[in-house]
Amino acid sequence: GEWKCPPHDMPSCSPSPGAILDITLIANVQSLSHSNFFLSCVMGERDVSYLQIERENKIVMTHPKTGFQIYRNRSNHVEARSFSMSDLVGILYCLGRTPTEQAQVVYVHNSHNAHLFPVKATQSVNVAEPATFSARVLKRKETDVMWKRNGTYYQTTDRGEVQGNLVTLTLPNVSVTENGVYSATFMGDSPLWSAFYRLIVRACPAKKWGPSCEKDCPNCLNGGICHDHVGECICPPGFMGTRCERACREGQFGRNCQETCQRAQGCRGLSFCLPDPYGCSCASGWSGSRCSQACPPGYYGPDCALGCACRNGGSCNRFSGCVCPAGWHGQHCEKSDRFPQIIQLASELEFNLGSEPVVSCVATGNPLPASDSVELRKADGTVLKVLPPSLVSPPGFWEFQVQRLTKADTGLWECRVSTTGGQDSRKVKVNIRVPPAPLSPPRLLAKQSRQLVVSPVDCFSGDGPIISIKLLYKPKDDTSAWSSIVVDNSENITVMNLRPVTAYIVKVQLSRPGDGGEGSKGPEAVMVTECLEPTVKPVIEGWSIEEKNTLHINWKLPSNHEPAHGFIVHLFDSARRLVCEKNITSISVLSARIGDLEFNKEYGLEVLVYHCASLGPPSDLYKVMINSKGPSSPRLLSAESMSDTAIKLSWQVPEYPNGGITKYIVELQQVGGTSEPQWIDTDSGAETTKIVGGLNASTSYQFRVRANSHVPGEWSQPVKAKTLGDGERGVPAGRVLTALLELGLSIWVSKE
Repeated sequence: GEWKCPPHDMPSCSPSPGAILDITLIANVQSLSHSNFFLSCVMGERDVSYLQIERENKIVMTHPKTGFQIYRNRSNHVEARSFSMSDLVGILYCLGRTPTEQAQVVYVHNSHNAHLFPVKATQSVNVAEPATFSARVLKRKETDVMWKRNGTYYQTTDRGEVQGNLVTLTLPNVSVTENGVYSATFMGDSPLWSAFYRLIVRACPAKKWGPSCEKDCPNCLNGGICHDHVGECICPPGFMGTRCERACREGQFGRNCQETCQRAQGCRGLSFCLPDPYGCSCASGWSGSRCSQACPPGYYGPDCALGCACRNGGSCNRFSGCVCPAGWHGQHCEKSDRFPQIIQLASELEFNLGSEPVVSCVATGNPLPASDSVELRKADGTVLKVLPPSLVSPPGFWEFQVQRLTKADTGLWECRVSTTGGQDSRKVKVNIRVPPAPLSPPRLLAKQSRQLVVSPVDCFSGDGPIISIKLLYKPKDDTSAWSSIVVDNSENITVMNLRPVTAYIVKVQLSRPGDGGEGSKGPEAVMVTECLEPTVKPVIEGWSIEEKNTLHINWKLPSNHEPAHGFIVHLFDSARRLVCEKNITSISVLSARIGDLEFNKEYGLEVLVYHCASLGPPSDLYKVMINSKGPSSPRLLSAESMSDTAIKLSWQVPEYPNGGITKYIVELQQVGGTSEPQWIDTDSGAETTKIVGGLNASTSYQFRVRANSHVPGEWSQPVKAKTLGDGERGVPAGRVLTALLELGLSIWVSKE
């Protein structure tokens, strides 16, 4: 279970929008000895569930056995010491978690023995801006310089392009995909002698944040950087506040200046790394690759990158910036204390239609504004008076109670303060959102005897996002109170513990963020639970073949089974695919016929009881196979005219009897007539001749014969014959006599 993420995939590991963890990774960069080097990771959160320092071993690979040791001082403080020389190069990072958030802070270490050393190891730029990597040549080699990104070849700088002791690579128009770890190496050198860099690309242009970069960042002061996903300022070590406007005491750091550098020289010689997009820097007041150089006059802040430019007699402090004389304030002592100033009012507010929110406005001044000199103007010009301050309200903190909001309240509102020293105003954009309401009733997706599966909402009016869905239900013919289920997404809802065969009224209520965000209830739907599911399991007793390929199946039920409406019979093939389904609509019918089955093919049968639309458990699978068929066709069928009313048929037995032949069936039909075929059976299966009598004189007939075992066989090829005309001679008299006797006719012989 450890949570891990490669440093070059940082965007996927950043905390979810809404929270930036207070986590700092500190590197002892002043130490030139690997044995004295240490990393320290501190979290300022109350509930720390995980904190660990690890090494990234994919981009810069070292020996698989980690050399450094981990020391845990307390739950929110961990240190790594006892580094080997091979461990002390490349990428290390600290992983921190609370029960709800997680963060990763990355540190890129460069060896002081390397041939190339970065001017600035960590760089944070906005999307579409240029980025430049510069490396100082510590040990010159007459070879080209190879650049890599995340361990993969990126570009080559020709040895002739090296200007003095500096090698540079410029990316003119960076995108978010160019986030990652870059390195510069002399061709043929070990990667361990490379200069390593980390490029952090904010996903938005400067001073913008949000999923579509549509929101304005706060004015982050003193080197703070606006988080592109959350919109908060990440303050450099040594500063705090929503806009990083307050300096800590020397040697302090953390979101609330709660941590202290426990060294005689304060934070000298330490590099501080914070969550992206800040990266790493020296503490305020220090600069250089080893963070050991004090800021020159007129400069202050992390890496001494900020200019004081103090006005009105202010002096520059390298740790905190301008120290203003009495009567002046501001980053450059440019603002007079005489004038009031609104220092805290959101640039944009969102309220729900019909809600009655409280809006706050914070102002400073010398003297502070009085309650009767502070007002809030709505978009229509209505002036709201300030509420009486509470005992715990800080000075200059004013609140306004807003009455029931309407859509007409959308627009620019304005907070105004005035004192004897002057006045100030600041506008805020107010958006009025309509709580969502379903446009259609909930849909029934599935039902059982005691539960309903419901799709709560297809479309709605009003504004999103929807943060909760309340499904209300109660029996239709009941005066009981409504029951409800609340979920936080629009997935299907299963309502359980219901009564069988009962109609329920179901409706939905949606909510969006903020007070008063619960919309009106949507249209009602009536949903009826099923009958009780059957529990009885049929038992298949047997089967038989009827006709050629019709299966007859029969089953039984226990005598004490519960009420039911009928049966479902399933016929499967050998791959368990459904071939046929029969619905037996009476519980008293315990058999079924299934036709058109194939020979020599295995089938599976199961029977289920149903009650309303609820199915009971299936019977055990019963396997059957029709592995035989009727006889093949009789051979060499011939017909011989015997008289004007009789024709004799002869044939040979079928080649494939397929069981004992019980009889033959003769089919005859008048040729060219409209009469239906007629059939005559032989007396036994041993007969292979048949005299057909009672025919019309001088008439053509067509005959076919087939054998019959337990099922009828194939028909023979048809033959045709014509009866004799009146007075025509047929077969010899003796044969005629025999034939007639076979027909059972009486013979009268003339005496002449």
